[in-house]
Amino acid sequence: MKPFSTLTSLPSRMLLGSAATLSLLACDPNNDPTPTEAPIITKSVFVVNEGNFLRSNSDISLFSKESNSVKNPLLFTTVNKRALGDVAQSMATQDSLGYIVVNNSNKLEVVSLASFRSKATISSLKLPRYFAASSAEKGYVTETVAYGSAGQVSVINLKTNTVTKSIPVGIQPERLAVAGNRLYVTNSGENTVTVINTTTDAVEGTIVVGDSPNSVVVDRNNNVWVLSGGKVIYNPGPTLLTKGSLSQITPGQLTAKTREVEVNTSSPSRLTINGRRDQLYYVYRSGVYTMAIGDDKLPTTPLIRRSFYGLGVDPQDNTIYGGIGSFTAADKVIRYRSTGAAIDSFTVGIGPNGFVFY
Repeated sequence: MKPFSTLTSLPSRMLLGSAATLSLLACDPNNDPTPTEAPIITKSVFVVNEGNFLRSNSDISLFSKESNSVKNPLLFTTVNKRALGDVAQSMATQDSLGYIVVNNSNKLEVVSLASFRSKATISSLKLPRYFAASSAEKGYVTETVAYGSAGQVSVINLKTNTVTKSIPVGIQPERLAVAGNRLYVTNSGENTVTVINTTTDAVEGTIVVGDSPNSVVVDRNNNVWVLSGGKVIYNPGPTLLTKGSLSQITPGQLTAKTREVEVNTSSPSRLTINGRRDQLYYVYRSGVYTMAIGDDKLPTTPLIRRSFYGLGVDPQDNTIYGGIGSFTAADKVIRYRSTGAAIDSFTVGIGPNGFVFY
């Protein structure tokens, strides 16, 4: 681990990866590990490295909080002896398994968290984006299907790793979250959230929020928070037409309380929440902003004055992780204390867009 602002050298990264390879492959490759097997490392952070479009160089980096070091920058490739695929969009966990959504490869990779070996590949998805599980038996994946047209949410049987049903939703569905027996799906191509009953998999209705909702979390009171980036046009260049906003949805209601950000010169994104589920964080105007769920007004001053491509908050100690996305070579992640003070940085793969704390 290097002190803040000092990058790990390439030879060091190679040695770390080699050491992890020997450790991970010490077992018999013919014996498929069981979910009860001890995890490859305790107190881990899985960093989702998006990779370059059409290059199939996405991967997952493994960071150890115990040693404050990257144990393997290319974990999936090292363990499975093949590329993860084209654009790793996101990763989520359920029990002892990890679910990696690979957008342009149109698939969902299921891995054992005990070894990170692939347990199944769910193919033939249509530009999938994000995954969430409602139980040990059922999961959901948002799918763009076709840009500019209505998308869908596919229902996944987590025992058989098969798609059992596809539910039509709004245009370009993005992040999704489960609150009670309802699934909330952000439709980023419009200004709505689709509400799906997870018992019947039927659409209960849609909720109007701000333009281009992109992320969603659920707080300790089971309230649903939706962050919207604002409407953008791209002719001749990107221009924001409306302000971004933060909406609060009370469970069981099909209405939202929406508050707009200060100006429309920046699109807020990457909404996340702390472990106590009482503090919100998001990226806006080249900074990281935070607010308590009981605050009446949106914050006007950033906690961290730096923009990030990926944002995560450790649920155990509230350490903030920010991913830098240059997409030119191996990128880095910077860690901050909950006060906004920088701790250190470490090198990962290309385009770190998300974090899974395990």
